[in-house]
Amino acid sequence: MLFEKRKYPQDYLTDPAYRSGLLTGLVAGLVAGLLLAPRSGKKLRKQIAGALSDQTKNVQDQWDKTKVQAGQTIDNIKTNVSQLADKAQDEFDGYANKADNKADQLADNAKSGVDKLRDTFKAS
Repeated sequence: MLFEKRKYPQDYLTDPAYRSGLLTGLVAGLVAGLLLAPRSGKKLRKQIAGALSDQTKNVQDQWDKTKVQAGQTIDNIKTNVSQLADKAQDEFDGYANKADNKADQLADNAKSGVDKLRDTFKAS
């Protein structure tokens, strides 16, 4: 029969044709891999280890650069915030001085007005 009833995945493990094909494919893959491999297993493992070591070193270098850049950015932010705080303090002090001067001027004007009133009442 060309179209048989659908099988469940666990049915394939008990099917002799499937197991035979799986085993044949596995053996053929191993043979092809051994015959066509450009290096021995020992050399290949050494090459993979070297590549992983290089990649690890590159990642560590990038991480170190990122940490330095983050530190510089934080320092720049701290400097900018400090400058802005100083500028705000200076402006606040300027407004406070203006307010003090205006209050002193108003107090002097009030004292002067009171003195004039007192002099007017004394003269009468």
